Parts: sequence; C-alpha cells; structure tokens
Amino acid sequence: MGKTKVITEGAMMLAIFTVLLLISVYVPIISIVGALFLLLPFLIYSGKYPAGPSFMLLAGAIAVAFIAGGIVSVPVAVMYGTTGLMMGMLIRKRSDGWMVYMAGSLVFLVNIIIQYVGAVVLLDISFVDQFGSALKQSIVETSNILGQEVPYTEDEINAVIEYIGALLPAIFVVSAFIAVLLMITVNYPVLKRLGVKMKPLNPFRTVQLPRAILWYYLFFMVGALLVKPESGTTWYDIYVNVMFILQACLYIQGLSFVFFFAHSKKWPKAIPVILAVLSIPLVPLLYLIRLLGIIDLGFDLRRRMQKKP
Repeated sequence: MGKTKVITEGAMMLAIFTVLLLISVYVPIISIVGALFLLLPFLIYSGKYPAGPSFMLLAGAIAVAFIAGGIVSVPVAVMYGTTGLMMGMLIRKRSDGWMVYMAGSLVFLVNIIIQYVGAVVLLDISFVDQFGSALKQSIVETSNILGQEVPYTEDEINAVIEYIGALLPAIFVVSAFIAVLLMITVNYPVLKRLGVKMKPLNPFRTVQLPRAILWYYLFFMVGALLVKPESGTTWYDIYVNVMFILQACLYIQGLSFVFFFAHSKKWPKAIPVILAVLSIPLVPLLYLIRLLGIIDLGFDLRRRMQKKP
C-alpha cells in the first residue's frame, strides 16, 4: 500500500508539472504564473518521500518535457526539477528555512550558468550582442518618437554594453536569488496548506549578514584606489562583479535594519515595504539604505538599540 501511494502521488505530481509546463510554454500571459509554480510538484514530492522516488519524478519530468515541448523544454525541467528536489529534501530533513533558500538559489544559479554556457557554445548565441543591438535600437526609436537626436554617443552606448557584459556573472547571481525568493513566496503557502512540515524563513528584520562583507567591501575599494580597474582587464571584471554583489548585500542589510527599526518603533508594516519599493527607482534612497547597512554591520546598531532602556 505504501509503495502504491508513492507511485500514485508521483504520477499526480508529474501530471501537475506537465500542465504547468504547457501553460508556461504555450500560454502567453499566464505563463509567468505557471513558471512560478513549476517548482511546486518537486517541492511537495521530495518534501514527503526519499531521494530515490524523487529522482524518478525528475527523470519522468524530463521525459515529459521533451515530449510536450521539445528539446527546448528539457533545460526548464532540469532547472526547476533539481532546484525543487534540493529544497524538498532539505525541507524533509527539517533544515533551517534560510539554508533551504540558499541551497535552492545556488542550484538554480548553477543551472543558469550551465544553460548560458551551453547556449553560447552550442548555439553560438551572444546575449551581450543581442542586448547591445536591442539597446541601440531602443535609443534610436525613442529619439525618433520624441523628435530629438540620439542623446548619447556611440562610445557611451558601447561603454554601457561592455559594462553589462562584464557584470553578467553578478546579474546571474542576483537573478537566481530573487527568482527563488519569489518562488518560495508563492509556493510555501501551498505547501503549508497541503500539510508539508517545514521551517519557515525567519522574519526579514532578523537578517544579519556576516560582518566580513564590510571588510571585503573596504578591501576592494582600497584595491580600486591602488590599481584602477581598466575596462577589458581581468581585474575590471572581478571588481565590477564583486562590488555589485557586495553592494547588493549591504543594501539587503540596510533594508533589514529599516524593517527592524520599524518593528521596534511599532510602525505600520506598510512603511518599510513602501520604502523598499521606492528605493528601487529613487537612487538617493537606495544609497541611504546601503549606508545604513554599512553602519549596522560596522557598529551593530541593532544591539545598541536593544541595550537602550
């Protein structure tokens, strides 16, 4: 009876995955919703059953993806399947919520890198060149609509394209972590309703990144003063990627402090959320939050606030 239940639920999860995959591939607008939930069947199944049946589900999903969507859909099944299996197995072991998130993000990141390298090597696709062509065309079309000349020189546009190309590894990292966070946000409530026991993520206000991040940040800032990062050099590629990730970490630390401060002052929950949303388009606010992150890491503002009578 137990083995029958495992097989039956596996077939059910495979059917759900197939429906979600077809929606993601063939239904234009709803495809975004389908993509967010592609992780769900693997999370449910590997969160309840051992690795053996879970990998059988992954194999079945890859086969179904090939039949339903062709070879193009196979990487999708591999990406979501391996990520869901890793997270589900950690959930089954009652691992910490943030550990599940980190592990899932790293697996998702590895998939992005492998698929990008595969596209470049096998299909001879240069995403940087495509981005550059699209950017130039967009600037020209916008200028024509406004009846103005192109406001940027060719060298300035090429510099932006080159910077984005150098920044690609960091963009992959940030994209993977954001994508998995979104999937956790929409899938965890469903898991909870289905009775899958797991440790939720601790409140965002409790996030405390390692203080070493601040020292890495200072180290690379001093390094840039001593040896100027020149475009096209290895040092430039390392510098822009590491600094991008470190600045993102400091922003997260600062934003976490904003949520902590709002909670300690019993402000409405909407206030820190609004500040977080506004900090994306408002660059000065983004810099201010990042500065808060630096101060919080350097001087442990939270501990000082909690010590006050």
